[in-house]
Formats: sequence, structure tokens, C-alpha cells
Amino acid sequence: MKSKVYHLVLLGLAVLLCSGVSAQTRRQNWSETTGRQFIHRYADPDEIRWGTQDNSFTWQAGYVMFAMEHLWRWTGDEVYLDYIRKYVDQNVDEAGRLRQFTPEALDNFLPGYACLLLYEQTGEPRYAIAAETIRRGFDLYPRFDNGMFWHSVRIRQVWVDGVFMGQIFLARYARTMGHPEDYAEVVRQMQGVMALCGKDDGHFVHGWDESRGAYPEVWSEGMGWLAVLWADIFDYLPADQPGRDALLVQLRRMCAGLKASQNPQSGMWCQVVDKPQAPGNWDETSGTGMFLYLIRRSIERGVLPEAEYRPVAERAYAGLVRKAVVNTDGFVNLLDCSSIGIKKSYEEYIAQPREISTFAAYGSFLLGTGIMELSR
Repeated sequence: MKSKVYHLVLLGLAVLLCSGVSAQTRRQNWSETTGRQFIHRYADPDEIRWGTQDNSFTWQAGYVMFAMEHLWRWTGDEVYLDYIRKYVDQNVDEAGRLRQFTPEALDNFLPGYACLLLYEQTGEPRYAIAAETIRRGFDLYPRFDNGMFWHSVRIRQVWVDGVFMGQIFLARYARTMGHPEDYAEVVRQMQGVMALCGKDDGHFVHGWDESRGAYPEVWSEGMGWLAVLWADIFDYLPADQPGRDALLVQLRRMCAGLKASQNPQSGMWCQVVDKPQAPGNWDETSGTGMFLYLIRRSIERGVLPEAEYRPVAERAYAGLVRKAVVNTDGFVNLLDCSSIGIKKSYEEYIAQPREISTFAAYGSFLLGTGIMELSR
């Protein structure tokens, strides 16, 4: 009976979202309703992983916790912080030992961001011990001669998404744990991906390797990870950190490129971001949420002119929520998502299945709708 009532409440909220109420009323529902639904659907956060995957201490859960922290900060609602704590406590024991961490891929460093949050909030040594263990994973992690980390011990390439996974953790670690020397590594990796994968128009291609150089296409979710990194990194880098100003210049260049490549019909960004008018291209949900987050966050930070970029954010928000569909159980499903590895051509990217409700898309949807609905 309790479950039935829960679903009726959610369905009622969904009806409000789709009804003719004011825009401000609608904006009070998508992010919080979807976040709470997600917690209900994945009551055991260790289930946030691909079905074929044993390890839950990796990027899927790490990114969801990243988004849940933002919801908690925007709303003050402890339900989100409690969910993060549940996830971390299932993976970190009383002595600070990590149950599943393996420093074999940059993807696996991202959950350390949640460990640092709990140490900041509680002061419990076990969370600091866990974060230190994750940080030591970088000490012997493989690099190219140019200093860039491999995406994983088995994938000898630079992926733009991997730069986010590793460096957002390391930046927070440097501040929280008092190791300012690590800021230089963060800047090094971000400047490195600018040099290897950045384009003159502000976009970033998906990856790079030594044998062929940069891959040719700009994948939505891939560049989206960098967008989130650039959106939040200035929370951590000291004002006098060498290289910081160059990253700020790149932020503006990225946003200008996104403004130019926004799909004028839908307000979203396409699977191949910089070719919105190309045959077969399609609007991709996860990347759109990430780009929306970057643009709105940068307006709030005062580094983008609001008069110029607010309409970009408004169009993106309107397009993003059109990809949210309430199913018969009252849950919000997200259409037209894409989580993939590097592909060799435009045709391969647009031929990828349009997935429904990927974990990355939920995290991106919460960031994009949340900053529009809840941030002040």
C-alpha cells in the first residue's frame, strides 16, 4: 500500500510538471522529483553499475553521487546527503579500507569525491584514509611521455571524460586534505587535454592516442564531462594558481563554441556536437544537461554575460525537459542518451543506439535541471 501511495504522489507531481502551471512552478519539480525517484529506484546505491559489472566503486555511482551532492547543497535536503553516505559507507569500512577500489582506470577515482565530502562534513578519519588511498593510486598510474594519464591500464589513450574523472577528485583532494602541490597536476592535465583534443572553435574531440593523434569527432557526453570539470574547477583552484587564467579563457571559448553549435530548433546539443545540421545527427540528453550546467554556472560565477547566455540556457532547459517522460509507474525516464567509447567516424557516432535512462544521463539531468530550478 505504501508503494502504491508513493507512486501516486510521484504521478501527481509529474502531472504538475506537464500541466499548464507557471514556468516557476514547473521548475520546482523536475530535479527534486527525479532525484528522489532515483533514490527510491536504486535504494541500494551499489546497484548503480552496468549489469555486467561487479565493481560499483567507479564512475557511474561516482557521478550520481556528484549530482546528489549538488542537489543537497541547492536544497539543504538531507535525503541526498544520506544517500551519499549510504553509498560510501557500503564501500569504506570503519578502518577506512576500501572494498572495491582498483587504480586501473581514471573512472575509478571519481567516487573518491564523495569520500572527501563526508570527511568535510563529519571529520571522521576513515573517510580521509579512504581518500588518501585513492590519491596514492595516481603515484604509479601510467602516463604518456607528455605527462597525460592513460584512460586506463588497458586503454592507452586520452579520453576527455577520463580527465574529468581524475581531476575533479584531485582538485578537491588538494584543498580538503591540504596538499596544494596537487593543483599543478590538475592544471597540467587540463592544459594537456586542451592541447591534444581542443579545437579552435572551443569544442573538444573525444580522445587522442600516440599512433594517430586526435580522433576526429566531438561526442556530446564526452565533451560534457569536460564542461562539468570546467564549471566546478574554479571552486578549488587558488586565485594565484599558475595556469588558472588560461583555463578561464578556455571556459569562455568553450561556451562560445556551444552557443554557436546549439541546435536552433530544439535548444539541445547533438550527439556530434559541432555538426548540428549534419544528416542523421540527433539531440543527446546527457551532454545537453552538462552543457546547460556549465553555461548557467558560468553566468552565476560572473564569467559569462547573462544577457547573451541566459537565452542559451533557457532554450537548453526547455529542450532537456522534453526528453523526460513519465512512465506508467510514475517514474521519469530519460530518452536519447548515449554512453560509449571512442568511435572512428561521424557515421559510427550517430549510428549508436539512443539509450534510455543511463546513469550518466540521470546525473547530467539532475545537474542541468537543478541549476535552473534550485540555484540562487
